[in-house]
Amino acid sequence: MEFGERPRLSAAPSTRQWLKRFSAGDQPAAARLVDALMLMNAEDVASALRAQLARLAETRSGPRAKAALYAEREFAERAIFKSQIAPGRDGQSRIRAYGDRGPAAVNPIRGRARVGSEGEGAFVISQAVQASKRKFLNHPGPDRIRRHRVGLIVIVTDFIGTGTRIRAMLDKFLATPSVRAWRSNRWTHFAVVAASGTEQGIRQVRGHQSRPEVWVAHIATTLAGYPNAAISAGWYGLTINYGPRHARGAGPQGFQGGGALIAFSYRTPNNTPLLLHEGGGGWVPLFDGPIAADMGPAFGIQSPGVRAREGAEATGAPIAEDLLPSEVRTVLVLRAVRGRWRPGQEVELAERTGLSTLEIGDAKAGALQRGLLTAEGRLTDAGQRLVHAGATSEPRAPEIPTAELPYYPQALRASR
Repeated sequence: MEFGERPRLSAAPSTRQWLKRFSAGDQPAAARLVDALMLMNAEDVASALRAQLARLAETRSGPRAKAALYAEREFAERAIFKSQIAPGRDGQSRIRAYGDRGPAAVNPIRGRARVGSEGEGAFVISQAVQASKRKFLNHPGPDRIRRHRVGLIVIVTDFIGTGTRIRAMLDKFLATPSVRAWRSNRWTHFAVVAASGTEQGIRQVRGHQSRPEVWVAHIATTLAGYPNAAISAGWYGLTINYGPRHARGAGPQGFQGGGALIAFSYRTPNNTPLLLHEGGGGWVPLFDGPIAADMGPAFGIQSPGVRAREGAEATGAPIAEDLLPSEVRTVLVLRAVRGRWRPGQEVELAERTGLSTLEIGDAKAGALQRGLLTAEGRLTDAGQRLVHAGATSEPRAPEIPTAELPYYPQALRASR
């Protein structure tokens, strides 16, 4: 095993024990599903959020450069801020949001606690504010927003799944009359910063009436978006034949049928397949809250070189062995060009390779600087030569570590 390479999650003792709950014929497909998950530990999340917030800070300038940062969480209240009727400068009474302190970073609704997720966001926000005191405020209230002439309200989260929770939080900001006035006067707009997300969820958030900027580091694939349709169909069969039918307001493939293939060391999102994280009726899930201790190595720190190589393998066209990690990423970006680079293509490539949008963006910027891409996003002759030099002699399909036969259900339901 190369230094920095994570062992497969299917090799963990607790995972091997869990796989025994499937029929013998279904175990290879179940192991393949587990190994296809994007695995993120707390430091992965924090590092991605810090990097995105640092980049966001670099874009802030002018008289309204300040940004207010808020951890994504559920709110029982109708609006984020409290309001009262108060006289304005012209003497007329208006509804006005008030208070120096904004909402608490961690205060989950009873019975639906997700403190692990909120805690990660709150911790990173405090770090970002310390690093960029001139640009960021930590959960400010309306009066502080006015004093500091805040021009951007930012929601920080570890994951955009279906986008439902983020959209609900944006709705609650807009439910405050003062916030609507700030936006109407173009004093303030919105942004969402996430460590990871699905393409569908990102699209839903961008389509919100507030039209927020969306900054996402890692793109998780889904059952519907997995590049091998036959393998994906097999996993869909597993979700039908194993695990509960309904839980946490979700069906077998997860909330709103999301089927996200991702897991965090401290929680599993509810739009992932239920068989992974929900029990009932005799079924025991793989994840029950934080991961089991023996899963730790599979969620461990991964070297940039291994990440780049795995990204190349995921495309079905491995890279020559003598390239540096930075060169591997550059070749991956150049390979993605079909005629010219399309706006937003980094999201598609991140979903296919597992590389972060930051890594892909940096590789693209480096390619432009080195004259490998034109300003219009087309490959130059030098770029064509690098792609050719970086290719192996025989591109191959992604390697699957389990049985290669198509999946056929062995039972309508698993034995209990």
